[in-house]
Amino acid sequence: MTFALAQPCGMEGSIEDRIKDCNLNKKNFALVTRNEKGLEIYKDLKTGLVWGDRIGSDFNHYGSGKACSYDLPEAQLLKNLQWRLPTVNEFENAASHGMKSSLSRMEHTFWTSTPVASKSKRKRKRNTNPSRVFLWDGLEEKTDTGDLKDAASVRCVTRI
Repeated sequence: MTFALAQPCGMEGSIEDRIKDCNLNKKNFALVTRNEKGLEIYKDLKTGLVWGDRIGSDFNHYGSGKACSYDLPEAQLLKNLQWRLPTVNEFENAASHGMKSSLSRMEHTFWTSTPVASKSKRKRKRNTNPSRVFLWDGLEEKTDTGDLKDAASVRCVTRI
């Protein structure tokens, strides 16, 4: 079985230059760059956030933040940017701007950086890690909660 290579665009220049080179807007999202392997990076034109592609494998929450590091393929295409896990609010805003129909590979559940507040009557000790984190269901476009040991997809975000 052979796979067709993607038509690269937006490989050099400023973000604006890259967007012009790709010349593809979907609702409120503009394609910033696409490499020959089909990895796509989009800019949400309403918020200015830049959304990376779905990372090819799933992670538990402990590994999800590390996945948004300098080893990230997006970091190789857009240098000197700080990639991180998006918050649940950033996913919700992007969904209201048409993320599901604009970005590829949205049919997965993604980690967020937003912890679920403890319902315990005792106050949680400072600097203790939460036991649950919000997830974003890209197919249903809704929030869910996940245990830190669960496996889910990662899509990183950055601000220019």
